[in-house]
Amino acid sequence: MARIRMVETYLSPKDAEQLTRLSHTTLRRYVRRGVLTNYRTSGGHRRYALSELRSLLAARQRTSPQPRNALMTWR
Repeated sequence: MARIRMVETYLSPKDAEQLTRLSHTTLRRYVRRGVLTNYRTSGGHRRYALSELRSLLAARQRTSPQPRNALMTWR
């Protein structure tokens, strides 16, 4: 039977910002709070796991309130 090896993809902070639409400050805050994990390259650069970022996005989508209809606010 063939073994399947899962390979994780890591994104730079800039790519993580573009994917999540969060600032680098917010990403670092999430790391300090334990919501995300950042990994360091041998050169000391931060990287974020794509699977963790996708999980974060899915969780934020489930918990965010529905946007209000702009037409409903006019009276």
